[in-house]
Amino acid sequence: MTQSELEKLVLSRILEEKARSLKGQIFLKFKEGEMTYGEVKDIVNRVTRGLAAQGVMPRDHVAVMLPNCAEFLYVIFALAELGAVAVPVNTAYKGEILRHVLHSSDSSLLIIDESLLDVIAPLKDHLPDLRSVVVRKNHPASRLVPRFPWPVIPFEQLLSFRNETSKPLVRYCDLQAVMYTSGTTGPSKGVMTPHALALTCARDSLKYLAYEPGETIYCPIPLFHAAALWDGAMTALLGGASIALVERFSASRFWEDVRHFNANVAMGVFSMIPILMNRPPVPTDRDHGLRAFYVGKSALDEAFRERFGVRSVETYTSTEAGIGTGSPYGRWRPGSCGQANDEIYEVKIVDEDDREVGSGEEGEMVLRPRLPFVITTGYYKFPQATADTFRNLWFHTGDRAYRDADGYFYFVERIQDCIRRRGENISAFEVEQVVNSHPMVVESAAFGVPSELEEEEVKVAVVLQEGADHDYEGLVVHCQERLPYFMVPRYIEFVGELPKTPIGKNSKHELRIRGDHGITAATWDRDRVMGRLGNPQTGKDKGGKT
Repeated sequence: MTQSELEKLVLSRILEEKARSLKGQIFLKFKEGEMTYGEVKDIVNRVTRGLAAQGVMPRDHVAVMLPNCAEFLYVIFALAELGAVAVPVNTAYKGEILRHVLHSSDSSLLIIDESLLDVIAPLKDHLPDLRSVVVRKNHPASRLVPRFPWPVIPFEQLLSFRNETSKPLVRYCDLQAVMYTSGTTGPSKGVMTPHALALTCARDSLKYLAYEPGETIYCPIPLFHAAALWDGAMTALLGGASIALVERFSASRFWEDVRHFNANVAMGVFSMIPILMNRPPVPTDRDHGLRAFYVGKSALDEAFRERFGVRSVETYTSTEAGIGTGSPYGRWRPGSCGQANDEIYEVKIVDEDDREVGSGEEGEMVLRPRLPFVITTGYYKFPQATADTFRNLWFHTGDRAYRDADGYFYFVERIQDCIRRRGENISAFEVEQVVNSHPMVVESAAFGVPSELEEEEVKVAVVLQEGADHDYEGLVVHCQERLPYFMVPRYIEFVGELPKTPIGKNSKHELRIRGDHGITAATWDRDRVMGRLGNPQTGKDKGGKT
């Protein structure tokens, strides 16, 4: 990509160009209907005037707390027109985490769904910078919460302003958004996102997914996350494609939706694959037009392809840096997230002292850009975290990976997900892969819990098929038969569902802080089971524990 091509990556400019050249082509699809590029641009113009009338200025921060809906995208595009900065907010946030995001982001205006007013109202005394709230009503006849503590502007009022507003010059290096991470190891941090970062990620998605103009992207994941907003909506915009939005992922409706929208590519997260695989097979499993599932790493990729006829496409993508690695479409290697995206980044694997390691050796993936502003400019109001992450002039991903002799990269796990037990490093992903292969398991999360022998013990939180028995011993035997002794979970907790991060990944931070909840060290001990089953493995410590 040349510098002149980079400088064209401004969201408002691209929407203008596409609305002119593809005016009558479908851009947005919903269960209720469709909208063309021209229709979307007309409404965005009205929302832009409405937000300007509410005092939104260039570089103002505006929080957007909406489900997947047309209004979400209208607002994102309108803020880009005004040179303002969007702050997408997880609609599940409440209490302290919501206060933290709204306060630390310096948001002066909040655009929120009516169903969430009861969540925001208690925070009035803790958000001194918030001036007013724009409310998207779920039903025209519905009433807003009485005695709401902020001035309320109905969203439809934004559409009533007719006076033209001056539009500032917005450049590729200006902030388009502050995207909050899930905060797995501490408070959520706002990733400062230039227009060039978001749109370079969208441009690279076009390349790695080999989109054709007019195709449809099905998006059941939330727009408040980069995977849906950049790789979904912005990719559709750049490629002259359509984006089909539903409010949330549903395993029972997934293939029905794919057929309804005539979708070619689906956006997702890797936890969706085992959930879809665990549904009973039906004759229509291959009755669809989906050619790719942009989902990330999946141990079930081959089985998923055999059953549904769809390839799950993996890249290495982060909110901070877009797509760091990927494979040309159709030239994948099983389990690999591809080769370095050399046009945009340098990518290396380094040890804990930032020295590059050889092929086949595990270490932390680091990268740095070859072009300006295609990577985050830092964490908003977190200078120390920014400095730590960009130490030695490389962006440190926090992910363990390795590279093979041909330059293909393989993600192993988040570094904090590496469990240290009896002097052995254990991959949580590998434990989960075996647990998830049990026929009664829907999904699982493996993580370390404190051990009386220092280091950690392995625990798994497990979601079972509906109606399945809580067979702890059977699951231990299943793992014992498939894992080295030091990787067999000592503790198991059966749960109704796993807590998720905003992008649908398992929130192991939440699982760790549950303490003695469920089947843990205080309530159940694997050693009792292992003693009953017989344990031919070696490596026991003084207490007879493996």
